[in-house]
Amino acid sequence: MFKQIQRKLTIQYAAFFVLFVLILMIILYIAIQTIMQQQQVQELKMFYTKEQYHLMGDNIERNQEIESDQTDRHEKELHDHTTDEEKEIEYDTNRVYFYYVFTKKHELVHADESLIGLQKDIDRLMLQAKDGEPQSVKWKQEHLLLIKYHAKSDKNGNYIIVGQSITKQHRLLERMMYAFVVLTMIGTLFITVLSHYLAGKAMVPIRRSFERQRKFVSDASHELRTPLTVFYSSLEVLESDEENHFSSFGQEVLDDLKEETQHMKSLLEGLLFLARYDQKKLKTKKETIELSKIVNNIAKSFERTLPATITLKLEIEEGILFEGDETSIRELLYILLDNAAKFTEQGYIKITLSKLKEKIELVVEDTGIGISDNDLPNVFERFYQATKNRQKKGTGLGLAIAQAIVFQHHGQITVESQLQKGTKFTILLPTVDHN
Repeated sequence: MFKQIQRKLTIQYAAFFVLFVLILMIILYIAIQTIMQQQQVQELKMFYTKEQYHLMGDNIERNQEIESDQTDRHEKELHDHTTDEEKEIEYDTNRVYFYYVFTKKHELVHADESLIGLQKDIDRLMLQAKDGEPQSVKWKQEHLLLIKYHAKSDKNGNYIIVGQSITKQHRLLERMMYAFVVLTMIGTLFITVLSHYLAGKAMVPIRRSFERQRKFVSDASHELRTPLTVFYSSLEVLESDEENHFSSFGQEVLDDLKEETQHMKSLLEGLLFLARYDQKKLKTKKETIELSKIVNNIAKSFERTLPATITLKLEIEEGILFEGDETSIRELLYILLDNAAKFTEQGYIKITLSKLKEKIELVVEDTGIGISDNDLPNVFERFYQATKNRQKKGTGLGLAIAQAIVFQHHGQITVESQLQKGTKFTILLPTVDHN
């Protein structure tokens, strides 16, 4: 139990750490990216503000020259076209900022570029861009920051696109994120180890307190069992000697005392069993038993105690063998059947025993009052009784003992239930290894 709690605490601490670091990384990444982009946009706008008259002035004149010489270009197309292309585009890889000037018909007038071939796609990339609004775009393997401006002083509708490459900054952010991920993994491993250690230390006093409490329950149960047996024997002697001298009220009181004594005895026996199980001192005799025969015999004995309103149904596969303690298995069946009969007024109780591929499946189901969804997760807890079932007589230890017996035999027990429809307990036990 403590190991399971320690494991859960370790997982929770590690999960909280990872969640915190992830949120911090996302916030940090967005903040750095935003600050870098704002700085880049500001620098690009400053470049345009400083150079706009020079850039647009020279290129407006160039555009006018191009328009006036359109007729001559038709005559000297082969030679002059090459010359104009060389004049229109100036290429320099060391240029920090680049720009492209276009006419309103999207014809390139002039360009100073740092990425060769960008002039073929730049206008298409910024076709839907609004005037003065920064755009981050990806072109081939490059990340670019671009701004489109329309020249206010130019009546011809020319516009300019200025930009710069932000690929280095983008890759820097990627490397930072990779580094954060690696650091997070290392930190998570460290936090997991540290959390496991601290959770173990925190539970030391709780474990000691629990051990003292468990020992007290075991000792008290053991010590009380003997005087209780003497008390019950004394009641029987008293009833035998004075049976003809008790009034009806006195006999009723005596019967109540005997019943409560039996109830207390059952409670002490249950506590002793669970105390031995907790301390791993529960001794079980492992032998090969014919489970099918045992279930059949118990079912026939149990059927005689059922009222006429309840039918017992059996689906028991013959010849199923199991390696375990017969006494414990019998007690397990009695607990489940008694529990089913206690909360079923009419309908049926069904016992199913079958052999699966690698497991033995034992199912006990009924058509009783059922268990609510709120109570269902707690039915195996000690002394827990569902709210609607508290009027029923019981110690609240039966299902806890049943679970302990199943676990002692390396099995699993689960429960399904619906209010007013019934309850189904399913037990999976390991098959006998004949090898």
